[in-house]
Amino acid sequence: MNIRTLPLLCLLSLLASGCAKNKETDLVTFPLRGEVVRIDTAKLTLTVAHQAIPNYMNAMTMPFKVRDVKLLRPLAVGDSVQATLAVSRTESWLEQVAVVGKGETPAPLTADQMIAAKVFRTGEVFPDESLLNQEGKTVRLSSFRGSVLALTFIYTRCPLPDFCIRMSNQFARIQKSLKGDARVSGRWHLMTVSFDPKFDRPAVLKHYAAEYGADFSSWDFLTDPDTAGPVIRRLADGLGLEYSEDEGLIDHNLRTVLIDPEGRLVKVITGNEWKPEEVAAEIRRLAP
Repeated sequence: MNIRTLPLLCLLSLLASGCAKNKETDLVTFPLRGEVVRIDTAKLTLTVAHQAIPNYMNAMTMPFKVRDVKLLRPLAVGDSVQATLAVSRTESWLEQVAVVGKGETPAPLTADQMIAAKVFRTGEVFPDESLLNQEGKTVRLSSFRGSVLALTFIYTRCPLPDFCIRMSNQFARIQKSLKGDARVSGRWHLMTVSFDPKFDRPAVLKHYAAEYGADFSSWDFLTDPDTAGPVIRRLADGLGLEYSEDEGLIDHNLRTVLIDPEGRLVKVITGNEWKPEEVAAEIRRLAP
């Protein structure tokens, strides 16, 4: 669902779906119920395997922000909870989280269950993979040597404004900033990579890119040539990008990557709190 249509659809389906809209703040709320999968008090996030939200989101496992650590303290992994999902035009979070059933404490992982991942290291040359862009053309990362590359990862059906939608909006702001700077003209390139290669084929990506005013001369939207996604999976494993399909939607975290003109990994940015002006400044600094 395109998040831009959400307030209108929610208003029309208010009685059917149980969502509520505050006309003054343009805030939409939904009842949410599910099981706690992960609790991160440092980052104020709660991962919940939740039931379907009618007219908005299928059942899936998803990390949600909370605004007060007090909401997390009574919770344990495995608890059944009910909460209110609040969605504005720019972010989403959980409110009024309440335990409705206590779960069992999960057993710790055994040594055999813990597998060391191959992590890409800063300063090393980033893997030269081949991807498919919005025009259906093969793109190799090495073909952009001499330019600074910025990569981020999304999928086009992501419904929450502070996940994939925010990443695409941030890149649109970076492109606008850098296009107006003659000092770095032709020395940078943006790449938005989908980890949903079954659905996000070139035509879908091209339509999605148009929603963000992308100029393809400096911003490509990429997918795996193979719908099974082996190339994307290799990149994800090296970057600590986690994603898994659940009921047609994807549970995932966020990664944004900067690569220098020699093809070396400079920085891996986690989460969604980074500022587009900071990344644009870093690209300017790295540009030859």
